[in-house]
Amino acid sequence: MDSDLLTQFWLLLAGVGGAFLPVAIGQGTSSRARALAQVTCGALMATFFAPALERHFFSTSPAQVNAGISFFVGCFGLKLTELSQKLIDSRGEALANRLIDRIAGADERKLP
Repeated sequence: MDSDLLTQFWLLLAGVGGAFLPVAIGQGTSSRARALAQVTCGALMATFFAPALERHFFSTSPAQVNAGISFFVGCFGLKLTELSQKLIDSRGEALANRLIDRIAGADERKLP
């Protein structure tokens, strides 16, 4: 078996395992459909986001370290995404206005 293919499978398996962990230890009552969606999204994050993270920050690390990163991305990636979304929802307009002011320059407002 090709070692690159085996490494990719190992990372996918680690991501799926990490995605299952929050569902397995979850305290709240959850439907099977929600659990399936959570595992699928966690595995997708581990499959697509973790390799980019690994390549950028851990390019010389062995496959075991990369699998650990995929596991943690699968496990905690959805929560971090959820927190980011809440931050954007609550403060998004103010952050966007600051960004626009920084790029385009703040309008000088003259008081009468």
